[in-house]
Amino acid sequence: MVRVEASRVVKRARRMLDEDGAAHTTRFFAGQAWEHATLPLLRRRRADARFPYDGDELPYEYSLYGQTWRNERTIEVAIARHFLAAGELGRMLEVGNVLGHYGIHGHQVLDRYEQNVRGVLNDDVITFRPDTQYDTIVSISTLEHVRCDEPEKDPKGSTKALDNLKRLLAPGGRMLVTIPIDWNPGLDADIASGRFALDRSTYYVRTSRFDWVECDAERALAARYGHPYEAANAVFVATTP
Repeated sequence: MVRVEASRVVKRARRMLDEDGAAHTTRFFAGQAWEHATLPLLRRRRADARFPYDGDELPYEYSLYGQTWRNERTIEVAIARHFLAAGELGRMLEVGNVLGHYGIHGHQVLDRYEQNVRGVLNDDVITFRPDTQYDTIVSISTLEHVRCDEPEKDPKGSTKALDNLKRLLAPGGRMLVTIPIDWNPGLDADIASGRFALDRSTYYVRTSRFDWVECDAERALAARYGHPYEAANAVFVATTP
C-alpha cells in the first residue's frame, strides 16, 4: 500500500509542477503532509462519528490509501465492508481494483487499466463474458468512468456496463454499486430516469468536509463535484436485492 501510494504522490507532484508551478505545489504538499501526520488525531476525534446505511449507523473509513477522509471513499468503503459482512460471498467479482487497497482480498477483480497486477483481469466490463456467474458483485466508484474517461465515448456506457453485470449475477446473488454524482453527465441522466438502477437506491450528500447524510434523489443530483468540498459532494448507492 505504501509503495502504491508513494507512486501516486510522485505522479501527482510531477503533474502539478508542470501545470501549477513550484510555489502552489509546495503549499499543497505541505498541507498534505500535515494531514497525514495528524490522521491519528482525526481518527480519535471522530471515533464516534457515524452515518446511516441500511438501518445501521456505520463508522467512517479513515485510511491513508486514497486519503479517504478527503473524499467519498470515506463512506463508500464503509458501506462495502457492511455489505460484504451481511451475507455469504460465494463467487465474488469486483469491478475496479479498489477493495484490495483496504485489506479486502480473496476475490476476482476486473479492471481494464490495472495492468500487470496479479489477480486482476484486464477486460472491458461492457463485453466481459466469463464462463460463470457470480454470487457477489461489487463496484466502488468505477462504472462512472466507463465510456466517459475512455477513448471510446458513449453517454450510455455506464448503464451498458451495469446491464452486463446484472447478467453476470447468479440467481439470488447480491450486488453493490456506488457512484459519485456529477462526474459523468450521461450516467447522472440515467440515474435520474431510473435506467441505471438496482433493487434499492440510496443517496448521500456531503454536509461538511467530513460528514455525510442520507437524502433524496433531487438533492443528491443537484450536487456539484468538487464544490463546495473536494471530490464528490453526493454519492449514489445501488444494491441487489
